Amino acid sequence: MEKELCQICHHRIAEHKFVRVINGVETPYRVCSHCKALMDNKYKELKAKAALRQTPMEERVCPFCGSRLKDFMATGLLGCDHCYRVFEEYLLEYVRGYHGAVQHVGMDASPPPPIDVESLYRELKEAVDSKNYEKAAEIKKRIDANWEGD
Repeated sequence: MEKELCQICHHRIAEHKFVRVINGVETPYRVCSHCKALMDNKYKELKAKAALRQTPMEERVCPFCGSRLKDFMATGLLGCDHCYRVFEEYLLEYVRGYHGAVQHVGMDASPPPPIDVESLYRELKEAVDSKNYEKAAEIKKRIDANWEGD
């Protein structure tokens, strides 16, 4: 009998069977041990997230270090790196309230160098005199951008 390949990765021999049911429609699958382990881990992760959502934020406890949200609120410190996932919803709102965003957008370390507008007007005049209108339009945009920045 010919061995079937995994229906997910299509590289390894399928050793496990399971049936997926969506909206009452059953679909049989044959998968390798590697893909089954990945699916099991994902299932456990989703199940843990669902359980966390069932618990009110104030009552959540990190299963790894035992920290609670009120500990963070009192000290400003989390117990371990897993706390970030356990208290993620609260932390996102906390960071958003403090910084105005939840993603780092960078920072200007120094102001841009000053623009010599007089030299730009000279360049503009030269471009118009030589009938290089594309260059003149670019210079005009730079001049306008400088005025909008003030």
